[in-house]
Amino acid sequence: MRRMRDLIMLPIIDPSTGERLGWLKDILFEQISNTVTGIIFEKDSFLKPHQAKVAREDILSFGKESLILTKLSHKEIYGSCWSQKIGSKVYNGDGDIKGTIGDIFVDNLVQVIVGYEISDGLFADLYKGRNAIFAENILAESQDVVVIEGGSSR
Repeated sequence: MRRMRDLIMLPIIDPSTGERLGWLKDILFEQISNTVTGIIFEKDSFLKPHQAKVAREDILSFGKESLILTKLSHKEIYGSCWSQKIGSKVYNGDGDIKGTIGDIFVDNLVQVIVGYEISDGLFADLYKGRNAIFAENILAESQDVVVIEGGSSR
């Protein structure tokens, strides 16, 4: 299991030339199927930053030190961005707030979202640590709210 936060800023390499194309800026994922659909990367440029999207199937591997592409097909990619999901409120079944999303967990191949890291604020995180919630414990979810199991039984 890996955190998306650990993937941000990885250099992106073209395997045919060994050239560094840019760096990973954001990760796109489909919330309904919980799958990674692609990435957004910032191309190296002297004058102005230029962003490009790459489909997940065009990525050969997500290593610890870099991301290797197979090709750039320029296919249209849709999904939510990792950066937009961070900070979303997390509620339990009773409507009590449990914290906010601090990060997203993906499988080792960076294909499937397996859960979320929940933050309860800086001091609580330092004192108790952060909690994790896994996909099977999520009751409902939108772009900015996640409802998880828990609360009193009625």
